[in-house]
Amino acid sequence: MEEGLSAERSAAESAQNVLVAGGLGFVGSHIVRALVRDGYRPVLFGPAMAEDRLADIAGRYAVFEGSISDRDALEAAFAAFKPSQAISCVAHSVGRQGLMRAGEAESDAAFEVNVAGHGKLVEAACRAGVKRIVWAGSSVVYGPASVYARSHVDENDASAPTTVYGMTKHLAEELSAFMTRRYGVEVVSMRLPLILGPGLWYQGAASALAEVFAAAREGRPARVTFHDHAVDLMHVVDAAEAMLAALKHRGPVPVAYNVKGFEASITDLVAAVRLRHPEADIAVERIEPALLLPLMDGSRFVAETGFAPRYDLGGLVDDLLARHSGAAQ
Repeated sequence: MEEGLSAERSAAESAQNVLVAGGLGFVGSHIVRALVRDGYRPVLFGPAMAEDRLADIAGRYAVFEGSISDRDALEAAFAAFKPSQAISCVAHSVGRQGLMRAGEAESDAAFEVNVAGHGKLVEAACRAGVKRIVWAGSSVVYGPASVYARSHVDENDASAPTTVYGMTKHLAEELSAFMTRRYGVEVVSMRLPLILGPGLWYQGAASALAEVFAAAREGRPARVTFHDHAVDLMHVVDAAEAMLAALKHRGPVPVAYNVKGFEASITDLVAAVRLRHPEADIAVERIEPALLLPLMDGSRFVAETGFAPRYDLGGLVDDLLARHSGAAQ
């Protein structure tokens, strides 16, 4: 009897385990927090990182150190914890460079991690009996806005990446579709837009926007170089909740979902900051973007899962102006 109860308890615990590759990173750490709040037991898979973004919830998740490029480490993690589902936020990075710059700087490594590593993760998950994998794709799978006939693209529009990072995400989606055909596993790419929020540590387009909030909070001038076209933006908390919505969705999921929070330009963002801090000294040098992505139509994800972002532009501005620099929550 005791052995039977132990086996049932073990099975129940495994059913609540979710492997999170890249769970110590920017978006990944917020996904871990969301999983913990929902009663899951996250298993963080990845290399050690210098900054601990989850110190306040230590003990509520497990850690398995390893590389997504290491098949043995992946299989050992799945065997040890028997997670029922998996999430991946892994992408090749170089120091504090943004993911786009990292792809251009080290293209071989970007393909190794973002494509080959992704495939190894999916294969290990399939062998372990995992039925659904949700992973952080990107809007950069699309090409320049100028190549599309409409202002907003949906999942039926063709991918046409012009960057190494975008190409790796596109190939990972193609590899995911192959794995679905071959093994029957569901692998869904969440095409995330620019993500803002606490814990953003790398440099890139999002960090340029984040400087506006940091300067306003700290009462110092901000000098920002950015274009003035509308872009898709999302609070990192909403990005994490979107990933969980796909994970928990009871119906089938496609190879990719467009995911978005709201649209805004740098002018909109600065105006929203000044509405709350009229004294804010923010100067914007407006330039033409090297790559202007089309705006996304995210209606399919909303219709199929019922997801609704918590933060619009005003909500994001209120939240980021209220936070202390480096806040983890």
